[in-house]
Amino acid sequence: MNPVLKVFACSDIHLRLQLLEEALKTSRHADLAVFLGDLTVYGKGLDAALEKLRSLNDNVLAIPGNNETPDELEEKASVRGIVSLHARRMVFKGFTFAGVGGSLPTPFNTPFEIGEEEFKRVLSGFKGLDRLILLSHTPPFNTSLDLTSMGEHIGSVELRRFIEEEAPLACLCGHVHERAGLSERIGGTLVVNPGPRGMLIEL
Repeated sequence: MNPVLKVFACSDIHLRLQLLEEALKTSRHADLAVFLGDLTVYGKGLDAALEKLRSLNDNVLAIPGNNETPDELEEKASVRGIVSLHARRMVFKGFTFAGVGGSLPTPFNTPFEIGEEEFKRVLSGFKGLDRLILLSHTPPFNTSLDLTSMGEHIGSVELRRFIEEEAPLACLCGHVHERAGLSERIGGTLVVNPGPRGMLIEL
């Protein structure tokens, strides 16, 4: 069976814009490109990063990481034709994309850190959606994707609960740099951290 949708996904660029340049060829074979947060370092360089991100594809979705605020991303992305999807959803070619940005609190006091209750609140708006692809900067708790080099699981419990209960087709995430390029399944849901070099995912 031929793939229905090709998605180019990447995350955690942190101003290494040459990685987006290297991704151009791959991303243009996709139906759309999604960015899973942390384009910047503490919000610096967002304009230049968004300009480069816009070149990836005609259709680009983005969510903020813990280094960007939703308001700033929305303001600067919209004028470039990039859809900022934090706490929002949209339908594209029969699939529903929904986004939750930010991270749980970190030791680094980054600009967009939220608690489990905020994850729960945002995710509650995505219940009952068909053909759902969830975009989350933070990975779900207790997986290979949220395990740090110190052996600590830093993912969201509420995100994991949502995946177990709602069974989206996929959850695309980032945040934990050392887990870039890994994937696993929670039930029938494919969970992927594409990392800064990106990945073409066929759904």
